[in-house]
Amino acid sequence: MDIKHESARFVTVSDLPKHEPAFTRGGVRHIIFQRGEALEKSGVICHFGRKILIDLPKFREWIAEGGARHIAGRKS
Repeated sequence: MDIKHESARFVTVSDLPKHEPAFTRGGVRHIIFQRGEALEKSGVICHFGRKILIDLPKFREWIAEGGARHIAGRKS
Protein backbone atom coordinates (compact mmCIF):
# COMPACT_ATOMS: atom_id res chain seq x y z
CA MET A 1 0.00 0.00 0.00
CA ASP A 2 1.51 3.28 -1.13
CA ILE A 3 0.59 6.19 1.16
CA LYS A 4 1.49 9.72 0.11
CA HIS A 5 2.10 12.19 2.91
CA GLU A 6 1.24 15.74 2.02
CA SER A 7 2.61 18.59 4.05
CA ALA A 8 0.31 19.58 6.86
CA ARG A 9 -2.12 22.40 6.36
CA PHE A 10 -3.25 22.69 9.97
CA VAL A 11 -0.84 22.37 12.87
CA THR A 12 -1.19 22.90 16.60
CA VAL A 13 0.69 25.58 18.50
CA SER A 14 3.00 22.89 19.89
CA ASP A 15 3.71 21.44 16.44
CA LEU A 16 4.40 24.73 14.64
CA PRO A 17 8.11 24.88 15.62
CA LYS A 18 8.60 21.46 13.97
CA HIS A 19 7.45 22.97 10.66
CA GLU A 20 8.91 26.44 11.19
CA PRO A 21 11.94 26.24 13.54
CA ALA A 22 12.29 30.04 13.63
CA PHE A 23 9.24 30.19 15.92
CA THR A 24 9.08 28.99 19.49
CA ARG A 25 5.92 27.70 21.12
CA GLY A 26 6.01 30.62 23.58
CA GLY A 27 6.45 33.13 20.78
CA VAL A 28 3.48 31.72 18.90
CA ARG A 29 1.35 31.79 22.06
CA HIS A 30 2.33 35.44 22.56
CA ILE A 31 1.32 36.33 18.99
CA ILE A 32 -2.01 34.56 19.46
CA PHE A 33 -2.61 36.29 22.80
CA GLN A 34 -1.85 39.73 21.38
CA ARG A 35 -3.23 39.40 17.84
CA GLY A 36 -5.67 36.49 18.16
CA GLU A 37 -8.74 38.35 16.97
CA ALA A 38 -7.01 39.56 13.82
CA LEU A 39 -5.57 36.08 13.21
CA GLU A 40 -9.02 34.52 13.48
CA LYS A 41 -10.62 37.09 11.17
CA SER A 42 -7.95 36.49 8.54
CA GLY A 43 -8.30 32.70 8.83
CA VAL A 44 -4.76 32.11 10.11
CA ILE A 45 -6.04 30.38 13.24
CA CYS A 46 -9.23 28.51 14.04
CA HIS A 47 -10.55 26.61 17.01
CA PHE A 48 -11.25 22.90 17.10
CA GLY A 49 -12.86 22.53 20.51
CA ARG A 50 -10.31 23.93 22.94
CA LYS A 51 -7.46 23.34 20.53
CA ILE A 52 -6.07 26.17 18.41
CA LEU A 53 -5.17 25.15 14.88
CA ILE A 54 -2.87 27.22 12.69
CA ASP A 55 -3.36 27.24 8.93
CA LEU A 56 0.31 26.90 7.99
CA PRO A 57 0.17 28.43 4.47
CA LYS A 58 -1.86 31.40 5.74
CA PHE A 59 0.44 31.82 8.75
CA ARG A 60 3.51 31.92 6.47
CA GLU A 61 1.79 34.47 4.22
CA TRP A 62 0.71 36.60 7.21
CA ILE A 63 4.29 36.64 8.54
CA ALA A 64 5.76 37.44 5.10
CA GLU A 65 3.33 40.34 4.67
CA GLY A 66 4.51 41.86 7.96
CA GLY A 67 1.63 40.73 10.16
CA ALA A 68 3.95 40.23 13.12
CA ARG A 69 5.90 43.45 12.65
CA HIS A 70 4.12 44.98 15.65
CA ILE A 71 2.92 42.36 18.08
CA ALA A 72 2.51 44.28 21.34
CA GLY A 73 3.32 47.62 22.85
CA ARG A 74 3.70 50.91 21.07
CA LYS A 75 4.17 51.14 17.35
CA SER A 76 7.27 53.12 16.44
